[in-house]
Amino acid sequence: MLTAGPSGFYNAPTTKGMLLIVGGLSLLSSILQIKTDFHLQLVPHLTTHHQLWRLITSHFAFSTSTEVLFGGLIIYHLRIIERLFGPAKYVSFLFVSAVLSTFLNVAVLVTGSAVGLNVLPAGPYGVIFAALYQFYILIPVMYEFKIFGVAFTDKVFMYVLASQLLFSHIPGSIALAVCGLLSGMIYRSDFAGTRRWRFPKPLVRFAERFLLPIFSSSPAIRSTATTFETRTQTRATNRPAQAMREYLDVLSTGGAPQGATPRPPSEEQIATLQAIFPTATQDQAIAALNSANNNLDGAVQFLLDNPSNAPPPSSS
Repeated sequence: MLTAGPSGFYNAPTTKGMLLIVGGLSLLSSILQIKTDFHLQLVPHLTTHHQLWRLITSHFAFSTSTEVLFGGLIIYHLRIIERLFGPAKYVSFLFVSAVLSTFLNVAVLVTGSAVGLNVLPAGPYGVIFAALYQFYILIPVMYEFKIFGVAFTDKVFMYVLASQLLFSHIPGSIALAVCGLLSGMIYRSDFAGTRRWRFPKPLVRFAERFLLPIFSSSPAIRSTATTFETRTQTRATNRPAQAMREYLDVLSTGGAPQGATPRPPSEEQIATLQAIFPTATQDQAIAALNSANNNLDGAVQFLLDNPSNAPPPSSS
């Protein structure tokens, strides 16, 4: 499931800031030809030259354009975790994950030298795979589909993107991914209060006052139609463009493909839809949800576009 909630960065300022910082520093390091200043190497960087600053800078830039592309896509689609946690908790999670993965990275370099693992590539692998673990645990499967008889879920699209990072710099990228997953597990287990840790309130107030206005985004503009007839007429006019957008969404974000088997709608979704359309029957609500792959917004739009299936929604 690569899309969840509204598109863009609404309610995801941390994700927006992370993309700008990682993408900007990756581009800058390429232009200035300082890519070699970001990767981790025990000897000579940490032990001989004592370049401990690399433990911090290694999280802020990728070394190749391929990593920037796939890493950026993963960071963007993981905004669902920020919307679930809230920005304050999510930025605390990213900080804790970065600290934990840094310690694990050093341990890997110390123990991995015996098997030839001497270099770890640059990039926020730790926080990305820690967030992917939260995605795996917290985000439910929306639908299933089969390819040549093999069953997959909608979450496989995210894992395919992650595999591009996983195998980008073998064996270092695999080691970083494992460290990130372990960091996510430690955070999830609340070891030493990691899940409850937050930045001090003065720092949070500073960020809300000076940083949030920079990275926050407005919600998507909704239709200005004020009556049911106007909304229906507007949607009918825009239906070809809407169909094209939905088709592109399937191609680019892993929407439900043909032959997918959606999960049955939950009682809560049915009750919510019937609250919006008070005289709609349960069968009508289920049919609308099935047509929209259990997406509530899509089900509402389905009933609005098909007034013969249900009356106009309640004005309350």
